[in-house]
Amino acid sequence: MRKYFIMMMLFLFMSTNTYARSYKVKEYRPLSQKECWDHQTELGLRFCPYDNDHLAGAALACGGLNKMPTGDELQRLARKIYHQQTDETTIYGTRDDKLMKRLRIWSNDSHIFFWAGEEAKDGEGTYVRMFAAQGSIPYYAPRDGTGYVSHALGKVDFGKTKRIRTRNPKHDSNLVGMPNNDVLQALCVK
Repeated sequence: MRKYFIMMMLFLFMSTNTYARSYKVKEYRPLSQKECWDHQTELGLRFCPYDNDHLAGAALACGGLNKMPTGDELQRLARKIYHQQTDETTIYGTRDDKLMKRLRIWSNDSHIFFWAGEEAKDGEGTYVRMFAAQGSIPYYAPRDGTGYVSHALGKVDFGKTKRIRTRNPKHDSNLVGMPNNDVLQALCVK
């Protein structure tokens, strides 16, 4: 009986612990709407609403939505990285960059954003989680890169960025030419 109890506790610990899953950061490119429809089934997508679809591109890089962390997993990961045991969605504290390096998910940036591997019910967006130097917050982000958060996915140092606008950075933002236009990153489950 004791052996069964210990094994059950170990199973529960492994199934809820973010360390039980390992992650890898992969670069991606947004997909066109046609590419999204062409890969819809294999990626596990229900919707393909846009050209320039960041979520579809991230899912393709990872091997499908099921190979990306969920919003709940990103929150559990944030609790570990900020050494907080809160149930709140917004997590305050100092980011443990050494731990992120050990987990191989750190970039040399003040703000790191990762897509959650889930589609929003509206079919037009999903959630991302920001891992900033002093806290972690989930955001809703349109999949086409038109929101301030969704076009910031990847490597951006906001300390050097001023007057961020909330439209597509290709047309209306001072972020044109910033590294995030070249390096978009998705967090994938190994």
